[in-house]
Amino acid sequence: MIQCFSVRAALFTLVLSAPAGAETAQPALGPSIAETRTYRIQQTVELRDVPATAKNVQLWVPVPADGSWQRVLDRRVVEAPPGWKLTHEPTSDADLVYVETPRADVVKVVVETTVMRSSPVFDLARPAPTAVEKRLFVDELCTDAPLMTADEAVSSMARKACAGETDPVRKAVLILHAVADAADHYSKDSTKPKCGRGSAQDCLAHGGGCCTDLHSLFIAAAREQGIPARLEYGYRLNPAKEGTSFDPGYRCWVEYNLPGMGWVPTDIVVADAGERVARDANFGTLDARRVWLWQGRGLNLAPRQQSSPIQTMISGWAEIDGVAVDVLPAADGTPSKLQRTINFTDLTPKPATVTN
Repeated sequence: MIQCFSVRAALFTLVLSAPAGAETAQPALGPSIAETRTYRIQQTVELRDVPATAKNVQLWVPVPADGSWQRVLDRRVVEAPPGWKLTHEPTSDADLVYVETPRADVVKVVVETTVMRSSPVFDLARPAPTAVEKRLFVDELCTDAPLMTADEAVSSMARKACAGETDPVRKAVLILHAVADAADHYSKDSTKPKCGRGSAQDCLAHGGGCCTDLHSLFIAAAREQGIPARLEYGYRLNPAKEGTSFDPGYRCWVEYNLPGMGWVPTDIVVADAGERVARDANFGTLDARRVWLWQGRGLNLAPRQQSSPIQTMISGWAEIDGVAVDVLPAADGTPSKLQRTINFTDLTPKPATVTN
């Protein structure tokens, strides 16, 4: 059995309370916990249709690890080619099963994990007590990151949304509304692109797209206004599919740093799924029915891949004789050779039944 816990786990059980007798202390700005759930997950990643001429196949598979609002209770590799190893990529904080093998028609990695997830709820109706210390967030304030650039169109949207506002909490909420007003996820509007590259510029041009498009637009706009922001990646656990094997696709969400609160998670797609008036209640929270795998973009894996820094990674990364396998479907709709399925069980104790 392999167990690995990272420093991000310290955020999982954040408790903020005033000391006894401190009646005049300022109320804490930390979150409450709406729900905690525990899941047993079997995750299978396959690289299929490897060419017969291939001499060397490399596969990196992100696996559930400790993260914000997530704790891994146990983990084991059920199946993998001989010589596999567990690596950690510090920039993305990802744990990965790495495989390097001679040619095989199918390369498979199966990992079982027990994961505990909590759903935090932040109060975004309160002002920030201080300003952001920008020197601590150089990467998360970068306004020229690939696919998340704050060009003139993005900057104009951000400045218009935040006109006259100085409080970072209120700015974040205004930018979230601006993105939701300007763009729809394809699940809300089927005319929007379903599988984009995750670009702020594409999102504005198309009026929406996939979750990474919307969240890239938010990140670019938030950074333009001095709010540190970053992407988080994983997948959602659909309760209707519990006990079956299915492809969960992938899901990303954002975290933005607010003084006195820390990193606040939001899934704009979920927040904007219903009526506009319901958004605010969902802008400072994240549901517990998802699994976190890695953080950020522009990734270099461990060991480093031969291709350039990775901007889009869905179920993992693969290279055949040094050439990257496309993680997106082909133009004709042919699926990627790299596929993931999961099978999960919700282990959360059921509420006790009260009888008279």
